[in-house]
Amino acid sequence: MKKGNIWVVNEASEGSLSLITKETMSKARELSDELNKELVAIEIGYKNEELAKESGYYGADKVVKVDDELLENYNTLGYAKVLEALMEKYDPAIVMLPASHNGRDLAGRVSARRGVGLVADCSAVELTEDKADIKWIRPSFDGKLFCDVRILSETMMATIGRGSFVEAPRDEKRQVEIIKEEAGLSEEDVKTKFIDFEKADINPLLDKLLNSKVVVSGGRGLGGPENWHLVEELADALGGAVGATKAVTDLGWCDKDLQVGVTGVQVKPDLYIALGISGAIQHTKGMENSATIIAINNDPDAAIFNTASYGIVDDLFNIVPDLIEEIKNRK
Repeated sequence: MKKGNIWVVNEASEGSLSLITKETMSKARELSDELNKELVAIEIGYKNEELAKESGYYGADKVVKVDDELLENYNTLGYAKVLEALMEKYDPAIVMLPASHNGRDLAGRVSARRGVGLVADCSAVELTEDKADIKWIRPSFDGKLFCDVRILSETMMATIGRGSFVEAPRDEKRQVEIIKEEAGLSEEDVKTKFIDFEKADINPLLDKLLNSKVVVSGGRGLGGPENWHLVEELADALGGAVGATKAVTDLGWCDKDLQVGVTGVQVKPDLYIALGISGAIQHTKGMENSATIIAINNDPDAAIFNTASYGIVDDLFNIVPDLIEEIKNRK
C-alpha cells in the first residue's frame, strides 16, 4: 500500500455533517489507526468553517478546507475540479466518499479523470491479514452475493453505503488542524446555475422505520398478505416501526419503502424482532447491527438464528397473537 493519508470527503446535511459522512469517518478512523496514517477530512463548500471544525470532532486529524461561493451548492464540474486538484497536490492513499447521489457522481468523475480504481457502495471494508491491502466488500446480484474487490491502482477510491458502519463518536475536545486551499474556480468552470432547493417529502412510514428504537419485520413465513396485520399490530403494541424483507415487498404485501436490507434501508434499533424471516444475507446485512435481535421461526436451522440475540423455534402464529395481547394487557 502506498504512502499517503486517508481522506474522507465530507457531505453536509442541513448545516452539519451528514449521518453517512459520520459513519464513513468512523471506519476511516479505524483504518487510519491500524495503518498509522493520518485521517484527513476534505471540506468543500461555502462559509464552511464550522463544518471543518465538526470534522475534527468526529475523528479527523486534519481538514483541508476549500471555501468559495461557487461551491455553496453541489455541482459536478466545480467539485470535481477542486477534488482532483487537491488529490494532485497531496497524493492521498485512500479517498472515501458517501455513497449518496452526489458522492457517487463526484467519485465516478474524479476516478475516471485520474485513472484511479473505484469500488462503489461498499458495505464493509477490511484489511488483509498482512495489512498490505484492503478488501472492499460490496453487494452484487441484488444483495444475494458479496464481492471482495481489490483495487490495483496506487490510489484507492471507494463510496460507502449508508448504515454500513456505526456513527463516529463526537468529541468536542479534539483539536484539528485546518488547512485552507483556494478553489481557483470561475463561473465558466461550473457551467451551471443553482436556482432553488426543494426538499422532497419523506414517506412517514420510512421516516418512522429509520428513527424508531423498536422495529418489527416480517418475512414470507407469515404465509400471505392476510397475515401482515400481525407485524403491524406487534409494532404498534411496542410503539415501534414496521419493516420487511425484500421478498415481502416484491410480493406487494407492504410498502416498498419498508424493505430492510442491502438494497433497502439499514437500521440499528435497540430492539429488532424478525417474524418468519429465514435470514438471507440480503436482509441480515441491513439489521445485524441492532442492539438486540429476537427471531421467531419454525425452522431450527434457519440462518436468522445465527444473527439473533435470542431465538424462538415455533410457529409464529402460536406466539405473536398471544404476545400482542400480553403487551396490551400490561400497558
